[in-house]
Amino acid sequence: MKGTDMTEEVKSSKPASMTKSPDRPSAASLGSKTSSGQPYLYVVGANGTAIIDPSNWQVIVTAPRIPPGTHDLAFDNHYPDRLGRVWSVASAEEDGSALAGVHVADPKTLTNVKTISLGQNVAHTPGLTPDRKFAVVPVSSENKLHVYDTNTFDEVATINVGARPWDMMVSADGKYCCEPEMDSDTLTIIDPNTWKVIGTVPTGEGSGAFMVTIWPDNHTASVECSGHHGAEYHHLGPPAIPTGKGFSISYVDLVAQSVIKSIPLDFLAVWDEFTPDGKYNFIFGSEDAKVVFVDTATLEVVRTIPLESKPTLNGYITPDPNGKYLYASVETGLQVIDTRSLQVVETIRIGGVVGTPFLLK
Repeated sequence: MKGTDMTEEVKSSKPASMTKSPDRPSAASLGSKTSSGQPYLYVVGANGTAIIDPSNWQVIVTAPRIPPGTHDLAFDNHYPDRLGRVWSVASAEEDGSALAGVHVADPKTLTNVKTISLGQNVAHTPGLTPDRKFAVVPVSSENKLHVYDTNTFDEVATINVGARPWDMMVSADGKYCCEPEMDSDTLTIIDPNTWKVIGTVPTGEGSGAFMVTIWPDNHTASVECSGHHGAEYHHLGPPAIPTGKGFSISYVDLVAQSVIKSIPLDFLAVWDEFTPDGKYNFIFGSEDAKVVFVDTATLEVVRTIPLESKPTLNGYITPDPNGKYLYASVETGLQVIDTRSLQVVETIRIGGVVGTPFLLK
């Protein structure tokens, strides 16, 4: 980390587990390998799905990618919908060989339930409302958010926003929908009850705000800033150009609609989450094998944990609802972080699957 002397590097407390992945099964065999009512860890990714028994860290099954789809998917990392389905999007290819679309998949049956075409557009991370009735999809090439009914798949609202919307999230109390805009250097705040814009917060000239997480307190937001403008199909690749402001994360008061504090970073942070006790905000990116922990009371960096490999754009780190672990999906497996010691305590090999961990029954 830059700008702090409080960062502590912590190594894993034990060697990585070498759990062997079983052969990939058919979807029909999935039900025979799991027990009804028992929670399992589902790692749902663009290249496949892995199911793990969290009581013993044994891999139950790995399966190939859910069809259709030929390129990367961006998943809602917070909520399945009311039927347990996972929503994701894929952008169009620059050469027109594939169009953008919204994909709704059932991880338990390994099937694609619905595909909604978005044409020759660039779509980014979707998200669901806490009641799971609506899905929101940022389309940066249109400068719009598209809102879908998760039951009927009908589009129920379209919201005009700033330049290059990249992400979104709705607060757990359903009061705020936040969406950052990379080329406008702003965070737009929307009322999800009316789907009307109610505020715009500047995140700093050249900040390149592009990802957001709303805190459990429902009135604070973390905004990852890329320090780039002009990205289209390829994240920070051409035609994106650096603004000279560097990478950072900004904390925004949604009630006052102002930035509380910005922390400079030495890596591109893409996501952040919270330990279940709310003590730490942990930050991670796609290309760096580490997790940075920020004390939520002081907004100071207190620790950095190295990971075995990077999450890539397909991976994610999910807190266990019971509060004991964080599940980090990285290139080489699923790493389990103990939230008390803040150390990696298990590494599970899952056949190369990289995705979002969900605890589902």
